[in-house]
Amino acid sequence: MMVNVLFNIAILLTLSVFFATYPFKNPRKLYSYHILVGIVIGIVGILVMLNPFILEEGILFDSRSILIVVSGMVFGLIPTLIGSGVMALYRVLVGGAGLYAGLAIIISSTIVGTLWHHFRYTTVLEKRGHINIEFYLVGLVDHAIMLLCMLLIPSSVRSQVFSVMTFPTLVFYPIETYLLCLLFFSQAYRLADIAALKKSEHQFKTIFERAPIGMSLTNLKTGSIESINQSYLDILGYTREEMLGHTWAEFSHPEDVEMSTRATQRMFLGEEDSFSLDKRFLKKDGSTIWANLSLCIFPKEGLEDLNSLCMTVDITKRKHAEQRVLYASTHDALTDLYDRVEFERVISTMPMEGNLPLSVVFADMNRLRIINEAFGREQGNQILKRVATILQETFSDCASIFRVGGDEFALLLPGYTAKECEPCLEAVVEEVSTLRVMGAVAPSISFGLYVVEDASFDLNEAVKLAEKHLATQKLLDSSQMQGKAVYAIINTLHEKNKREEAHSRRVSELSEQLGRAYGLSDRSCIELRLVGLLHDIGKIAIAENILNKDGKLSPLEWEEMKRHAEIGFRILSSVEDMQALAPYVLAHHEHYDGTGYPKALHGESIPLQSRMISIADAYDAMTSERAYRKAVSAGEAAKEIKRCAGSQFDPELAKLFIEQVLTISYDHL
Repeated sequence: MMVNVLFNIAILLTLSVFFATYPFKNPRKLYSYHILVGIVIGIVGILVMLNPFILEEGILFDSRSILIVVSGMVFGLIPTLIGSGVMALYRVLVGGAGLYAGLAIIISSTIVGTLWHHFRYTTVLEKRGHINIEFYLVGLVDHAIMLLCMLLIPSSVRSQVFSVMTFPTLVFYPIETYLLCLLFFSQAYRLADIAALKKSEHQFKTIFERAPIGMSLTNLKTGSIESINQSYLDILGYTREEMLGHTWAEFSHPEDVEMSTRATQRMFLGEEDSFSLDKRFLKKDGSTIWANLSLCIFPKEGLEDLNSLCMTVDITKRKHAEQRVLYASTHDALTDLYDRVEFERVISTMPMEGNLPLSVVFADMNRLRIINEAFGREQGNQILKRVATILQETFSDCASIFRVGGDEFALLLPGYTAKECEPCLEAVVEEVSTLRVMGAVAPSISFGLYVVEDASFDLNEAVKLAEKHLATQKLLDSSQMQGKAVYAIINTLHEKNKREEAHSRRVSELSEQLGRAYGLSDRSCIELRLVGLLHDIGKIAIAENILNKDGKLSPLEWEEMKRHAEIGFRILSSVEDMQALAPYVLAHHEHYDGTGYPKALHGESIPLQSRMISIADAYDAMTSERAYRKAVSAGEAAKEIKRCAGSQFDPELAKLFIEQVLTISYDHL
């Protein structure tokens, strides 16, 4: 009996060898060869059945139950049904008294094995590595059922069968089932590992090749590129052949090669498993891009084959945006010079050693406020930009030039002595004086200088001394220069519009005459004459198409024209010597009854000088010819002034103007 069992076990081992060979190394093919597997199981089953233990004629015992239940557990329903069918057919052909019992054993083993496969196969594969007692229990259950099937054997030999076969059936057969399961499942584990590995490799290759980010594998020892995906090639503009086998140093920005080399060296030495860095690459077209690299160790067998897996994202746009933000945080948007914040930072961190002598220069634009008020801020901005360029060109070897205020600049000039610095500053003053606004108004610039020659001297103190020197310099030319600027503005206005020049001069004379008639002092009359001359200075900022329009102004054009009183006020307010005149210019279009502009003042809340200029201005306007109307006579103009006395004009001044300036009888009008 033992010889038969050993022979059957050998045959079953042959089946396990078959299971471990082609084509079943590929688990996908394993399940597409159900019929072939079933036939092989059936053939092996017949071989087992060819060498049975014969208890009596027609009553045979072999290991088919082990084969069938294990096949069901490993291969599942279809191969097991085919194999069982082949064995059942053979058993029918053999016949004998034990036929029904033999068929019942085949059927019961098929059911037990396939049911276990359906409910437990996947779970057991996932719990590999542990001795699975389930294999033994399945064998025990299957062969307990086998004993029950022996009840189908004729009663004459039934007791003999049970006495002979019960022990081996319940002891040896479950153990043999357990061992065969271990052998088969070790193959199943291996095939599952192969499948998982191939799936993992396929997924990695798919991810690697199709990833929307750049990916590469680099040999950490040699630095050569072993694999690279299409996205990376698209980022850099090279072909695969142009990059494989080369090192990243060949494609990196020269300034970033050392940083990148140090990082990969730390990975090779095991100091870091992964890290992230930003670096620059040189594209094939010669341009530079920024990229973020995330690297990690990609281990292979042996240190010699240690690779790094790199995932790369093009961050050029982000870097440029960051650089623009950083640049904007340290630079003045108008002049492109460093700003006040950067100046303060440099002052607090600049070392004296190696920079002495150090000239600290402060500069301030003169008349810029007047230019802004008269010609608009855009003209003032153009002057500032031009001055910034002059400073950069004059001190081309110095990068430390700052705009520290609206019209203030600062320079830190390492290596400049006072003797070297002063001629350069004089050259700047000379060049700035050649600039012109509207061809007439010239800006100017004043400088304050302090030279640091002692390394222990506080740089902040040097800045204060340079600012103090600047304040002294501005006192020397401020008032005179600003006065000249005002006259340059009024001359520019008169150049633009000769009619305005004649009008201003006549209003100036009429205003002075009215002031003398009123009894003002000589000084006040001279002041009134000047106000009359400047009363329309704000028209310098009014568009020429509105200023010179022949017809009646539209409502929008009239609103624009009305701004000239406020503009004139701001221009004169910016000049210290003329600040007292500014309110008179602001109010010269106010009406006595409060219906004028810009503040709707009424009565004597309107300055006396403004009330006088208002009458002179209206009289000259009526008696001067315009393209859209003819001039009226002095008498007609006087009648209109009398009619508007108390509404538009001060009634007392209106009567005085008619009687004393125009020498017309007020009562007879």
